[in-house]
Amino acid sequence: MAEETENAGVRIGAEEINKLVGSLDFAKLGGIIPVVVVSEDGKVLMLAFMDEEALRKTLSTGMMHYWSRSRKRLWMKGEESGHYQYVLGVYADCDSDSLLFKVKQVGKACHTGEATCFHKQVVGYLAPWEVLTELEEVVKERISSPREGSYTSKIASGGLVKAAKKVGEEGVEAALASVAEGKDRAVSEAADLLYHLIILLQMKGVSLEEVYRELKKRRK
Repeated sequence: MAEETENAGVRIGAEEINKLVGSLDFAKLGGIIPVVVVSEDGKVLMLAFMDEEALRKTLSTGMMHYWSRSRKRLWMKGEESGHYQYVLGVYADCDSDSLLFKVKQVGKACHTGEATCFHKQVVGYLAPWEVLTELEEVVKERISSPREGSYTSKIASGGLVKAAKKVGEEGVEAALASVAEGKDRAVSEAADLLYHLIILLQMKGVSLEEVYRELKKRRK
């Protein structure tokens, strides 16, 4: 049975661990399997490898452990940097020869200091839902380091009450557009509302992640 505590990742009992280990093909790559690691918001953080011992250690402790091919030893993510990874979910692929872990990442995933090991853009692409995360980062930067001519900085400089009033206005406009105007206008006004809401949330010290968590709780 999987267990999760407030300060640790998901841990799996011995019986379930044995069942999973027995179902995986470690022999294909000489005793190791590839492991894709994904953050809570779906961003690919890194690709690493596990042997059977690393997998058992990961599942029994709730913290990510890997097999280092260069150092030829077991290691726990964050053992030196403090950038730990806590297990949230585990998925095996269709051939049972690789795994995907969803994790709670503490700090940065990459040893270079980047958030993800896959930070060298070749051809960029943002999924629609990723746009909100990117926008949140821009808004956060404009609030912490105001720029002359920045609309975001201007809204934030007016204070929380004025920002909240702006969200109210945009909410009314989005509602009216949905009722009385075409789809394109409804989309445009909804985008305005989301943008101003993100500004307000950042000024309040609330992240989109916290809102997502609340929605997830309600879904359950």
